[in-house]
Amino acid sequence: MLWVTREKPHVDRCASAWLIKRFVDRQANFQFIAKGDEIPNRAIGFTLPKAELSPVEGVKTTFDAIMEKYQVNDAVLRKIGDIIRDFEFHEARLEEIQLKETLGACYILKGLEKTSKTDEETITKAIVVMDALYASLKDHRGATSASP
Repeated sequence: MLWVTREKPHVDRCASAWLIKRFVDRQANFQFIAKGDEIPNRAIGFTLPKAELSPVEGVKTTFDAIMEKYQVNDAVLRKIGDIIRDFEFHEARLEEIQLKETLGACYILKGLEKTSKTDEETITKAIVVMDALYASLKDHRGATSASP
């Protein structure tokens, strides 16, 4: 399936692309468009105007929306969702960050775009980072979960 999101992906979109690729659609292909561009026919849009899978300010992230829609139930993914939400909801007021993992994980994701030549490279790197975060949190929690 083709999944479409805004160009220059940062924290929520990087984590969402990983969630899609690892837990929703292993064959996912990603396309990046400008915020105002139309979502192509037969593509699933996320974090775009008119996309079903989008954040709701102060309520949920795109990561949350994807977990809900595709009924992904995994304790480690819920923790990752908490981290992404903590950053997205408090990015403008970092002193309000509540989870100790949030700043490190999210600064790494945010920096991927700055160290990548293309949006595709950003997502490829994000998948490696998110796989590592998932594995680390799974070990730490001793959770029994599906592997990415």
